[in-house]
Amino acid sequence: MNEIIIDKIVRSKRRTIALTVSVDAALIVRAPMAVSAGYIKKLVFEKRAWIIAKKKQALARGALITRKEFVDGEKFLYMGEQYALKIEKRAAITVADHVYFPEKHLSRARVKMIAWYKQKAQETIIKRAEMYSAITGWKFTSLSITSAQKRWGSCGPKGALHFSWRLIMAPRDIIDYVVVHELAHIPERNHSSRFWNKVCAILPDYKERKQWLKEHGARLAL
Repeated sequence: MNEIIIDKIVRSKRRTIALTVSVDAALIVRAPMAVSAGYIKKLVFEKRAWIIAKKKQALARGALITRKEFVDGEKFLYMGEQYALKIEKRAAITVADHVYFPEKHLSRARVKMIAWYKQKAQETIIKRAEMYSAITGWKFTSLSITSAQKRWGSCGPKGALHFSWRLIMAPRDIIDYVVVHELAHIPERNHSSRFWNKVCAILPDYKERKQWLKEHGARLAL
């Protein structure tokens, strides 16, 4: 019997078991409190072909991601589009037909680029959150941009929204999905059918957007 390693088991009041393979190929099992470890192992073994295939996909996507070298012509994602880097003698990072990067920042290139992405994320995401908040009536108390690697967004118990700066690399419709998802947690603090119905009422195609993020999220990296 080829055993599949379970990297993490998350127990909660949910009624069903869910198997997820993360972008770094980890197997995460979400299960009801009462389900035995033996039953979980049995289910994982029965689903081994699907799990192995998903792990291979995740590892293949990860292999395509290399750490940026910050050289002319290197591609950078911004709002779902790829821009070639152009290093010049200028004061600040800007984006037009290229991403123009100041030569003086090359010694701290990654730090400076992340700071630029964070600034752009703050500018864009706050506008989208304010727009959808006005549409839905779901009022958030604050919004911050984080360096989270495992979560695209989160909603605190008092309506504070948090979003990973990496989200600014995604297309606007994907950004909107994450924004609406987190806003919907203000009235619904769970992932019940009521929660998803609220998301669907605003974004009827949310499942396609969610799937895009699952398949391409690993590319949103620096």
